[in-house]
Amino acid sequence: MEMYQLRYVLSVAKYQNFSRAAAEVCVTPSSLSQQIKKLEDELGVVLFGRTTRSVHLTPAGLEFVENAKKIMLDMVETNNSMQKYVVGESGQITIGNTPALGAYGITSLIATFQRTYPKISLEFHEAECFDLYPLIYNGKIEVAFLTAFDKHKPGKFPLDAYPLVNDEIVLITSTSHPFAAKQVIDLREAAQETFICFSKSSGLFVDTIEACGAAGFKPKFGYDTQYTDTCLGLVAEGLGIAMISSRTVMAAQRKNIAIVRFTPTARRTLSVVFPKKRKLSPVLSNFKNFFIHWLQEREYA
Repeated sequence: MEMYQLRYVLSVAKYQNFSRAAAEVCVTPSSLSQQIKKLEDELGVVLFGRTTRSVHLTPAGLEFVENAKKIMLDMVETNNSMQKYVVGESGQITIGNTPALGAYGITSLIATFQRTYPKISLEFHEAECFDLYPLIYNGKIEVAFLTAFDKHKPGKFPLDAYPLVNDEIVLITSTSHPFAAKQVIDLREAAQETFICFSKSSGLFVDTIEACGAAGFKPKFGYDTQYTDTCLGLVAEGLGIAMISSRTVMAAQRKNIAIVRFTPTARRTLSVVFPKKRKLSPVLSNFKNFFIHWLQEREYA
């Protein structure tokens, strides 16, 4: 049994006339009659009673038509479901992100995207900034939110980057530290301080090296950590100072922590990054266009 045979039967049942049904399905009346006879022989039942003047459904034909309608409806619904994948309304996106999405307000944007496309599932891979590059290169993630894209040149693997949020790097110290009484310091004053060291694959590590270098010294690192909470705890206990994103520290619990700005100012930008392919998947294109549209709206607001 073929799908076109179901359409033929439904058309004849609709018009109870082979000529009019044949015109609807774009075949000759004789071909239509032959195909229905072939189906009847295959099924071993007679679907239509035929006379020289009329065509009518047999009891078997009536039941066949009801089932055929259900099958055709299911096929339409299946096709519609598949079309959602074609236009990017259904599917999955694998996202690489640094741990600071919430502080940058990106989680609320992702929630808005999810409400707009409820049938797109999102899978997150959280890692340090420079650990995400190999994942996007080898296709394990399709898009990434990076805080140090401008500090890494991708080489042979081209990427499209869209800056979303600008930020400032600040110093954090314990409230008992001499810097805590100042709103702004010249970073050269911190040349002899012990810095808390973040993971060397993090954007903050690179930010610290570059900011201190711009001030004319190499930072002296003490304790190492990968986690903001641990860093804050060490700083609060007076075991060192640290450079951190202003947005991150403002969003964190910071008992006994002082925030100190410094000059020369160190900026940080969160970007959303996509592989630079000739054609993205429809789902990923919708994700990309969502953020581009958000940027455009913000620009003209």
